Amino acid sequence: MRYAVFITILTLSLTSCSNKERMRVNLWNEFDRENHIKPTLSKAQFDSLATWDLGWFLLEPINIIKDRSDDEIRVVKRFSPGQKALHFIWYMDGQVTNGGFIQFYLNDYGKYIPAIIEGLTLIGDSQMIALVNKADSLYLEQKQLFDYQQERIEKEGWGNLYEDLKGFDLLDEQYYNSHAQMMSLLEKFARNNMDDFGSFN
Repeated sequence: MRYAVFITILTLSLTSCSNKERMRVNLWNEFDRENHIKPTLSKAQFDSLATWDLGWFLLEPINIIKDRSDDEIRVVKRFSPGQKALHFIWYMDGQVTNGGFIQFYLNDYGKYIPAIIEGLTLIGDSQMIALVNKADSLYLEQKQLFDYQQERIEKEGWGNLYEDLKGFDLLDEQYYNSHAQMMSLLEKFARNNMDDFGSFN
């Protein structure tokens, strides 16, 4: 009887993990070039802004996704590779700089890991790719604890969450230390690939 219960629990656990992994849809691959969202942007502002100011300047006109579901899938297809990189890197940065990788995963942004890696690859940030892969491996190791904490948050709030999930502090610190380089590479890509982001006047 115990063996049957163990097998049932194991099967449910593996199915749950498999379904979670299936949710990691790579929104990167399709680009509907005919319907490319290509805003008209000020060349003077493009030339004068830098790092996150430039990033927001390029992102704001395409920041039209109302919810992270079917609407996002439909809209992201209309983004160029550069716009996708900016969009998904911004997702990661907004979460990690606000509450670390723990917040990133608890708010269900882990499903964007494939697209984030693609974006970081496009801009040539191998250091950040290695860091994101480390964070993702640690998340997968502690996935059951994350699932438990997710249920706990719904009932009790965030509580001692950061004390219970171990190993992310160091990764968060490395992220903050690598942040400027990532932004510099994103800016360099944007300046070398202006057509990806819009038409300029």
